[in-house]
Amino acid sequence: MGGPNKQLTLLDGEPLVRRTTRRVLASGHDEVLVVVGRDAPDVTAALAGLDVRIVENPHYERGLATSFRAGVDALLPREEVAAATFLLADMVLVTPDMYRAVREAFTRTDAPLVLATYEGGVRAPPHLFRRDLWNGFSREGDHGPKDLVRAYASRAVTLEFPAWGLTDVDTPEDVARAEELLRLSP
Repeated sequence: MGGPNKQLTLLDGEPLVRRTTRRVLASGHDEVLVVVGRDAPDVTAALAGLDVRIVENPHYERGLATSFRAGVDALLPREEVAAATFLLADMVLVTPDMYRAVREAFTRTDAPLVLATYEGGVRAPPHLFRRDLWNGFSREGDHGPKDLVRAYASRAVTLEFPAWGLTDVDTPEDVARAEELLRLSP
């Protein structure tokens, strides 16, 4: 977006990170971790009052993989955690029902991976990874756990969501488009 931290960009008057986090919380997950890197104090302040656990990623400049890894590393000591859903804060239209569907698919099947796809076959978060896959998360790079997704796709449960859920915010034009979609939604 060029300028301030994208996670703090306002959508309908609310920072992206807060909007997405509220939606995850509304889905009924047992615990919500938010990995913060750049501008960590400001991003953390945007989450004030929400029941989340903040995980700092000191290596965020080395790419997105380090944020996924920071989340995994924060969960590894918690042996009772069977799986974790990973998502991106800039996918602002994913609903609590979508997050809940991912979690419930795992609960029903114990699949190693639950993948979200959007109309047209586009695979994008939220994705759920069973605990035994966590050590396969990369420690470097500007990507998510694509290798794990490829390796386990044949054993995954795949859910299809509407195309509008794929909307992410990367530019000022994306913010305007997301706000328009919000106005049109029930």
